[in-house]
Amino acid sequence: MIPNPHLRIVIAPILLDAAITKSTQIHTFDDAPSPESEPAVLRQLEDEIQASAQRFLTEHLARQEGFDVLPFQETRRTSADIGVAGEPWTEEQLRNLGKQTNADLVIAGRILDYGRVRWQYAMAGFVTHAVVELLVVGLATGWNPVALGAFAATDFTTDIPLWFGGGYVFGWAFRPVRIEISALQLTPCAGMVWTRQVVVVKVPGKALEGYLPEQQKRKDVQLEANLNEAMAELAETASEKLRQQPCTKDGTPAVIQGGTIWKLLDLLY
Repeated sequence: MIPNPHLRIVIAPILLDAAITKSTQIHTFDDAPSPESEPAVLRQLEDEIQASAQRFLTEHLARQEGFDVLPFQETRRTSADIGVAGEPWTEEQLRNLGKQTNADLVIAGRILDYGRVRWQYAMAGFVTHAVVELLVVGLATGWNPVALGAFAATDFTTDIPLWFGGGYVFGWAFRPVRIEISALQLTPCAGMVWTRQVVVVKVPGKALEGYLPEQQKRKDVQLEANLNEAMAELAETASEKLRQQPCTKDGTPAVIQGGTIWKLLDLLY
């Protein structure tokens, strides 16, 4: 059901919270940066990723029926007077952004993994993937131990690098991106009402079609494509879930239920 009346939404700056230590983890260079220039190059790349994430989410949410989303450039201008991009925002700053833009909801986000997945997520993904494939191979071969052993060895040597650090194999790109967004309701009562995480690992082929062939194997291009895909998925989920919530007895809005296994895995970090 489309929100009625429409919800006015503003997207706060997205924080890159992934553990990135070198620019070469997230960008393909013809010549790697020198040790002297590396810190400045990495900061610039991080700023560009955060800006792209905010723009992608703004654009995808604006396409959803029932949402009136403040344009990206207008939000950037307003945000500059409230907080610093690249640093965590407090709930007070988010409320301030919402009040200045006359928004019903403020959405904040964090990029939790970018190109490299934290160990608990990588292991969960690898184990799930391996178990399913072993069942398929086992049923197909009558649980032949030689076939199972050969498959397990191949699967282990190819999947572990993909889950833990991404890769480009047989024309398929694997660049893990994990995003979390949260929605802060301002009217008629204020409080956090919804949180959602999404993980995208395999880069969709259609997502790379907009890039030149020589660009499609670049880490930065593949990661940008998955960042955009993750934001599109989050926007579609938001269109189904986000509605103005009633106030509870303590004066805060009711929380929209629903989480993911990735939130539970955060407890292991």
